[in-house]
Amino acid sequence: MQQKSIAILQRIDTNVEQVLTKFQRIFELAVVEDKSKELLAVESLTMEADALSIIRLCEDLLSITRNLKETWCLGSIKVSDNKEQWKLKKELRKVYEQFNKLTDNIAEFETKQTV
Repeated sequence: MQQKSIAILQRIDTNVEQVLTKFQRIFELAVVEDKSKELLAVESLTMEADALSIIRLCEDLLSITRNLKETWCLGSIKVSDNKEQWKLKKELRKVYEQFNKLTDNIAEFETKQTV
């Protein structure tokens, strides 16, 4: 396996592990037993920080998948001669624009969901 592939897999594993750890910590802090108001306030801030970290990590995972999809879509087309090459570039440009529109729409939808 290439070094770049290994680095991407390690990044994905690290992000997923951190997301799970932060979720677990949020659930542990969510238990309200006989705690003082001050401790509850601190735990509330910790849970909020963990939630923001989870969002950031998920956005990072989404960017990884987007890059992988772009590389796969744009890197798999072979070109043979100039006439075909021009035609394929034109088609590729259309696909690239549609793909960008789709990913932008998905990102816009997700930001509306988180707000």
